[in-house]
Amino acid sequence: MDLKVDMEKAYDRIEWPFLLAVLDKMGFSSVWQGWIHECLRSSSFSVLMNGTPSGYFTASRDLRQGDPLSPLLFVLCTEGFAALLRQAITEKKLEGVKVAPRAPRISHLFFADDSYLFLRGSLQECENLIEVLNEYEELSGQRVNLEKSAVCFSKNISTPDQEFLATILGVGVVGVHDKYLGLPTLVALSKTATFRYLEEKLLERLQGWKQMTLSWAARETLIKSIALALPLHVMSCFRLPLALCRLLDKHVARFWWGAEDGNPKIRWVSWRNMCRSKHDGGMRFRQFDHFNQALLAKIGWLILNEPQSLIAQVYKGKYFPQGSFLTTTARSRPSWGWQSILHGRHLLERGLRWQVGNGQSVSLLHSNWI
Repeated sequence: MDLKVDMEKAYDRIEWPFLLAVLDKMGFSSVWQGWIHECLRSSSFSVLMNGTPSGYFTASRDLRQGDPLSPLLFVLCTEGFAALLRQAITEKKLEGVKVAPRAPRISHLFFADDSYLFLRGSLQECENLIEVLNEYEELSGQRVNLEKSAVCFSKNISTPDQEFLATILGVGVVGVHDKYLGLPTLVALSKTATFRYLEEKLLERLQGWKQMTLSWAARETLIKSIALALPLHVMSCFRLPLALCRLLDKHVARFWWGAEDGNPKIRWVSWRNMCRSKHDGGMRFRQFDHFNQALLAKIGWLILNEPQSLIAQVYKGKYFPQGSFLTTTARSRPSWGWQSILHGRHLLERGLRWQVGNGQSVSLLHSNWI
C-alpha cells in the first residue's frame, strides 16, 4: 500500500528549534546556523486593530513564503522525517516495498512538500507509521492534513481490510492516485488519451497568443521559450505517442505561419526544414518526437554513469539483474516508463564510444566492436 501524505500549511508550521537541530545534526557549522537563525528572525509583523497598527512582534516559527531560502530549508526539514523512517526500518517497524526481489526497498519518496510512503498492508505497520508521524509532528510542528491525504491499496488486500486500515490511518481510499509531480501515476493502454492534456494546454496557450499582433521574432521567442517547454517535464519521463508529437508540431507550425480556424495560410517551408539549424537554412525549432527521445536518453545516461542511484538500482533489479543496461531487452509486459527509457537508449547508443581501460566491462560476444 502507498500513502500520499499532505502536510497542513507546511511552511507556516516549521519550528525553528527543529530546523536548527537538523542543521546541527547534518554538520552545518555554528556560524552558518547563526546566519540562518538571523534570516529567520529578521522579519516582523504588525496587526491592525480598528485600523491602527498595534505594534510589531516577531514570529517564533514558520518559513516565509517567497523567500528563496525557504524551499531549501524545508527540504532539510524533511530529512528529519526521512531519518525517522529509516530508523523505523532499521528497527523492523516498517518494511517498505520492493518492485522486484532484487530491487532495493523503497519506504518513501519526497519532493518538496509532496510525500509518498510505502508499507505493507498490515495493522502493525499502520500503527508503527502513526507513531512515526506523531513523533515528527511533535518535533517539527507540522500537522498531517488527513482530509487531503489518501491511501491506495494493492489488489491483494480485500475490500474490508482496506476500509479497516484506512480507518486506522484516518484517510480516504482511492483506486489510484491521479498524478504525482504533474505526471500520471498510471499510464493507460491508450497513451494518446493519457497525454492528451498536453495538447489542450498547448492550444490554450497558443490561442492567447493569437489574439496579439506579434512579429516574427516574438513568435520565435514564444515558441522556443514557452511552447516547446510546456511538455518538457513529461517528455523527460515518458515517451509520447508519435501521433501526438506530430499533432503538437502541427499546432506550433500553424501558430508560426499565422493560420487560424477557417483561415489557413500557405506554409512556404516544411516544419522539418524549419527545425534545422540556422546555418542550414532553418529556424532551429525542435520536433517534439526528437526532443522527447533526447530527454529520455538522459535517463539512460544516468543509469550508466550512476549505477548506485535509486532509479538505476530499481530498474536493474526489475529488468536486468544479471545483464547490462546496453544489452537488455524489453522482456514481457514492461512498464511504459521502461519502454520509454529503452527508446532513449537507441539514441544514446549512436553517440557512445568506448574508452580504453582494463577491459573488465567489455563483452566479447555482445559489445559493439565496429
